[in-house]
Amino acid sequence: MWWNLRREEQLVLLILVGIFTVGLGVKLMGGIPVSPPPPPPELMTVKICGAVKKPGWYRIPEGSLVGSLIKKAGGPLPWADLSVVNPASPISSRVVYIPEGKLNLNLASVEDLTFLPGIGPELADRIVSYRDKIGGFKSVSQLKQVPGIGETRLQKIKDMLTID
Repeated sequence: MWWNLRREEQLVLLILVGIFTVGLGVKLMGGIPVSPPPPPPELMTVKICGAVKKPGWYRIPEGSLVGSLIKKAGGPLPWADLSVVNPASPISSRVVYIPEGKLNLNLASVEDLTFLPGIGPELADRIVSYRDKIGGFKSVSQLKQVPGIGETRLQKIKDMLTID
């Protein structure tokens, strides 16, 4: 039978027998060895507080960077002082504090102002409109000229603001 096949047919048959033999050998030896996947990174619990949108406790992989924790916490508040925080550094403690700076009243957007306690979108819009009308605030106390901001509300937010 082997001798009645053409040369091309003999070659194909020989290749098929070789493939079958190799496959059978791999099967009998337990398959093709593969390295196991790396274990998932250990999780650690870290508290972030200070000038972030959603302070609290987060579970993150060990070796994570401060910047990824800030992002997970919703990002920094507009008045966060990020000049003292290195977002590219690995987290080295169980509590990360993002220090508060001051929000520049003459540069703040409506959205920025809404993060201040007691300031909603409508009041923030009034502040920006008033600022545009007067050409910028000369002092934080000028906020009392904006309808809806009285002495009580000003006292709650004045330490978070600057005009510099």
